[in-house]
Amino acid sequence: MVTMVSFFEREEYCGVILSQYDPHLLDTFKLEMSQGIERFFLLSYCLACCWPGLGAKNDLRVVRQWAELDFVFPSEEAKQIAIQKRYYVPGNSVPIDVDVHHRQGPYPSRIFVTNPRFDEGRPITLGTVDDTGRIVAYPDYSWHDNQGSNCGGMTSVFRVAIDECQRLWVMDAGKIGDKQVCPPQLLAFDLATDRLIYRHVVNSSNYLEQSLYVTPIVDVRPRGPGDCANTYVYVADVSAYSILVVDVMRDQSWRTTHRLFYPFPSRGTFTIDGESFDLMDGILGMALSPYHHGRDRFLYFHSLAATTENVVNTRILRNNSYLQDANIDPDAIYVFPKERPSQSAAEAIDQNGVMYFGLMDPPSIQCWNTATEFSPRNFHTVAANQETLQFASGVKIVKNAKEEQELWVLTSSFQRVMTGSLSPDRMNFRIHAEKIPVILANSPCKNSPNGQKPGYHVNLVDRSSDGHKYRPTRYGSASYL
Repeated sequence: MVTMVSFFEREEYCGVILSQYDPHLLDTFKLEMSQGIERFFLLSYCLACCWPGLGAKNDLRVVRQWAELDFVFPSEEAKQIAIQKRYYVPGNSVPIDVDVHHRQGPYPSRIFVTNPRFDEGRPITLGTVDDTGRIVAYPDYSWHDNQGSNCGGMTSVFRVAIDECQRLWVMDAGKIGDKQVCPPQLLAFDLATDRLIYRHVVNSSNYLEQSLYVTPIVDVRPRGPGDCANTYVYVADVSAYSILVVDVMRDQSWRTTHRLFYPFPSRGTFTIDGESFDLMDGILGMALSPYHHGRDRFLYFHSLAATTENVVNTRILRNNSYLQDANIDPDAIYVFPKERPSQSAAEAIDQNGVMYFGLMDPPSIQCWNTATEFSPRNFHTVAANQETLQFASGVKIVKNAKEEQELWVLTSSFQRVMTGSLSPDRMNFRIHAEKIPVILANSPCKNSPNGQKPGYHVNLVDRSSDGHKYRPTRYGSASYL
């Protein structure tokens, strides 16, 4: 027999139960409940009754979570050496990006995470997650223990990208903290063998003292079945406000600049879960429209300190005349008139033209069908959680062994990193995932209006020619006198 009780009776009963738990434990209970663990059924009932906002939509599963990262060393001696040299400081590591390699046959899938060295104590800057959640150096530890003394290894990796040719692209910023200890370099590994197959060391003319290359986007443009040679990589320079374009087939690169790569001063303050910090980062989030043979693709992008979204035809970026002049025609890039409700970090677009991105406030993952107007009325919530989705720094679309699309997201309590309030007593970093068909099953994002194809809205605003007009660089009103 079911006994009905009033709201106030439920509230009083739940209050007694919840008062017996530590708040950090309750955070863990909430996370576990989202995964459907039956032993927390009663507590789930109480929280649903008494905790406002807990019933928010969340269609992502937590795959991994950490209070702090732990690492696999080749030996105990290697670990002690790293500790002595402060190459390893427990609790200092902050994962930023995630990508996944689903392998055929008996081989297990691999989850890649990055751990950039914007401070000391990060022993491994790129690794895979083992069965216990520890980070294993990729491709091996010798690539990471140099800590800037060997530029043939990896110095600091913010983000990676796996392409359809089963290559892992790694953008090594070459910095430890603010010090440029090695030139930036773009690496590619064959995921079948884990061997290095391409290295492009960025020429000194293509980066500045403040440059920080953080986000690589891979554009494979096949000229026939199985062709992977014709590849371009677009890389965001978050601190010197530029896009580096690497022509892989010709092994050359050029730097492009535009006013929309800059941060917006009015958007440089971030408030997440009640904590605020300032960060004046420029272009960071980037995503490519789906590939269609014989058609150009569009690169969507935004600065971290911004609430706007921009788009450019990639044929403009692929113009190697930027080797002589880095300035893009001011009219070649379009900024959408409407804005996001708050700032966003990473973004990704699936094969159907649906974009996924995180919002800082409220902490959530949103979707937007690129066939519609870029506007909050066309943004729809994929997942929302005040604690677990606070800063989505890694967002990827991955195809599994069955050719099904998956959304993978890495989130962190980045505001606590910035304010120095990070605590090992609570979960700070998480990897989330779900299949795209599950996410979009009941979402308006899967429907294009009036039969419009993905990218239709972009086609309306693509007004540019080659995007490159030679003009003198001028600073300030005095230059016109």
